[in-house]
Amino acid sequence: MAVVPFPSRLPLLACLVLVACASMVPTTAARLSTLDPLTADPGQITVALVLPPGLQVTPGTAVLTLAARRGDMALADSFTLVPKPTPGVTPPAGSVVAGFGLAGDDLARMRDLQADVAAWKATGASAATLSVGVGGCAVGDGPAPDATGAVLIRLSAEAPFQPLIQPTRLTSLLGPEALNAISPCHAAN
Repeated sequence: MAVVPFPSRLPLLACLVLVACASMVPTTAARLSTLDPLTADPGQITVALVLPPGLQVTPGTAVLTLAARRGDMALADSFTLVPKPTPGVTPPAGSVVAGFGLAGDDLARMRDLQADVAAWKATGASAATLSVGVGGCAVGDGPAPDATGAVLIRLSAEAPFQPLIQPTRLTSLLGPEALNAISPCHAAN
């Protein structure tokens, strides 16, 4: 566990969520606002990215971060997300779905950190947050200029996936400069 000055670096998906407020689905955002990062079962959370042709997640870049803030100090740690099935998510023609969740040692570490942060939080006013970050790379010529992407989330294995960010043009989510700066994927990916 690291104690870091706040604010810490925002992951790409967290930035997308902040930038894409107009694209967020209000009912899903309202449900997520009731989610307590300290009591949510991290083994039940699955994030599904709907990626257009020409874009894929760079392997090993998906992470979940739990952070708690009190004044100008924060407790934070990041956990590697692994590919996870996304039953019930059907992408548009040509698009793919990349699903992610926690597993193994990172799942156990996340639960331990939740307990540590809850104890730390109990000593004074503070706030806790969860964020997800991913890196992307371009396949072939990369995504088309009018390509769209979406983000869905499931908070329990029994629940259906809910749209978090509705299908939105990548240029609106990332900005044209960031979209044009996406590096090519390595041939081995």
